[in-house]
Amino acid sequence: MELNKLIRAHLRKFDEYVPGEQPSENDWIKLNANENPYPPISEIVEDIKKNTNEKLRLYPDPLAKELKTKIINKLLKKDNPPQNINSYFVGNGTDEVLEVIYKVFIEVGDDIVYLDPSYGMYKTLSDLFGANSIELKLNEDFSLPESIFKTKGKLLIICSPNNPTGKSFDNELILKICKNFFGIVIVDETYCDFTDKTAIPLLNKINNLIITRTFSKSFSLASLRVGYAISNPKIINIMNQVKLPYNVNYLSQIAAISCIDNMDKVFERNKKIISERERISKIIDEYENINVLPSDANFILVEFKDKSQAIKLFEEMKKFKILIRYFSKPSLEKYLRISIGTENENKKLLDSFKDIVKNFL
Repeated sequence: MELNKLIRAHLRKFDEYVPGEQPSENDWIKLNANENPYPPISEIVEDIKKNTNEKLRLYPDPLAKELKTKIINKLLKKDNPPQNINSYFVGNGTDEVLEVIYKVFIEVGDDIVYLDPSYGMYKTLSDLFGANSIELKLNEDFSLPESIFKTKGKLLIICSPNNPTGKSFDNELILKICKNFFGIVIVDETYCDFTDKTAIPLLNKINNLIITRTFSKSFSLASLRVGYAISNPKIINIMNQVKLPYNVNYLSQIAAISCIDNMDKVFERNKKIISERERISKIIDEYENINVLPSDANFILVEFKDKSQAIKLFEEMKKFKILIRYFSKPSLEKYLRISIGTENENKKLLDSFKDIVKNFL
């Protein structure tokens, strides 16, 4: 059997997505994957435990109707979201939500437009589906280029706040993009709970917009994989037709519902992450030849004088058993992304940062 000849032609040189490094020991400080540094609050854990019962032998609700109702009536209530439950899709993390969108719209050779730098999974999915990737370079300050208003394609993906820059994009610009783009515009709002900016109000004005969100970051449910999309019911209906049945398990749905029931307490705790983000940014930004970009997310992007300095600090941090993220891509080669940790983790980060800068930079 010649396996290589059986594999789809465009996957024979496929570059898979490489996630942040996962240490095998428990004594590392892990600030490289934008995870919430705090565990789910106790109420959510108790709800998971209470529902670990005979229902585990049954299939979960394939459409997660109770969760969708909670999203509409409580989680997003202040944003005036669409009231039709058929405007919502729930998936196994935002990655599956994106994959289902690709399933619906993408044929081999279609053009998919996304920003550079941005989340690497967009290109991975494009390669997986045999699409043609069009990377639009962000401006030097990581703002949107003027060319985005004239670009063409089947899908256009905007991450806001953008990973890894932390920058949000204004609704006025997103609306203009949607009106000028004759395909589907996806706004990935994975990190939106760490800012007050959202494109949800635009859903009442246009019909080619899909907004994706997750319970992984602000609600500390990264391991349980719950994401969702909001769009017009025609798009959501087709997404539900092509997804795998029972794609979100019972306990994940229970946990996400509990997150919403306890959202006030969760968001109050997440204020620590936001305040720590501002504190760490200010301290690191005071170093000579080091610049911290403003961030609306649970991470910061740090700019160094050159690529060698960024790599040196990244490698030296490992000696302190602290993991941060370095990207070798040309648009990011002199930057490091640092997720915000607990106060104790952040203290160790700053102490190590000071020692490394003093001795090596």
